[in-house]
Amino acid sequence: MNDISITVLGNLVNDVELRFTASGEAVASFRVASTTRRFDRVGERWIDGDTHYFTVSCWRNLAHNSAASLVKGMPVIVTGRLRSREHEKEVGEQTLIMRYVDIEAISVGPDLAKGTATFNRVKRDSVVESERRMLADALGQDSVAFLDSVGENDQIVEEVDLETGEVVPVG
Repeated sequence: MNDISITVLGNLVNDVELRFTASGEAVASFRVASTTRRFDRVGERWIDGDTHYFTVSCWRNLAHNSAASLVKGMPVIVTGRLRSREHEKEVGEQTLIMRYVDIEAISVGPDLAKGTATFNRVKRDSVVESERRMLADALGQDSVAFLDSVGENDQIVEEVDLETGEVVPVG
């Protein structure tokens, strides 16, 4: 398959909508507006061109991370595969064919030319579980308790039973 790759710089038109398929896969969608600009040397000013709107869909971890990170109005960079679709619309006695251009995102991030960001790596559940088991093995314990650090009032919030792998809330 010869996919068309595209990178779009623009602003989020709406907040990210996170949904789940019948099989439990996360999918997020949002719209991005991108306006071309050019400098008019005669008038010595910037002139806005056409604005293009794209519906962006993100799957799995990218969907979760996009929903947790992006908000309406944020400048973003989206890279992905270009998708087009058609929709027929009845207007009076005429049938109009509406054409839409969508992006199936591979990567999404804030546009750092317009602001700053802080990156937080997200660990997969399997990595977290592996780290818990390694810690318990190092301590020679059957389970590991995890603290919710709240200053002087540290509390154990959950424990992992290493036989079953079950996470048990405490208290």
